[in-house]
Amino acid sequence: MNKKDVIFSIFLVILISFTFWRFVNNFKKYSTTASVSIITQRKEYQNGESLQLKITNNSGKKVCFSTCYPYLLEKKDKTWETYKYVECDRDNIHNGCIENGKEKGFELTLPKSISGLHRLAVPVCNECKEGETFKEESRFNSNEFMVK
Repeated sequence: MNKKDVIFSIFLVILISFTFWRFVNNFKKYSTTASVSIITQRKEYQNGESLQLKITNNSGKKVCFSTCYPYLLEKKDKTWETYKYVECDRDNIHNGCIENGKEKGFELTLPKSISGLHRLAVPVCNECKEGETFKEESRFNSNEFMVK
């Protein structure tokens, strides 16, 4: 190999490496930010205790929540089973939206009758108008937490 071929080969390897690096970084950027993150303050709670959580919206859209069921409890036995912990006595409309790139804190009191491994399921509607009837378009899950 002459000197020109070696320099050309090195240049080609650098170019391919740079292109691959850019592709991987762009893929990570778009795959990790296109979501709604739901994190509880702790990993363990007592039944009847107050649970605080933070919802971060990186979905690329405004997300809105239900006035009746802004979050559902799910318990893990063999699979995750969703259950409603209260009955709603009002219209189920959109409320409490979070713009893309923003976050919001929520608090709920855990029912006194539950125990075991749980997570929250948060149904959302994208780009919905507040006051309209809630129609679930997506559902995001929190981290798992234990209720004793």
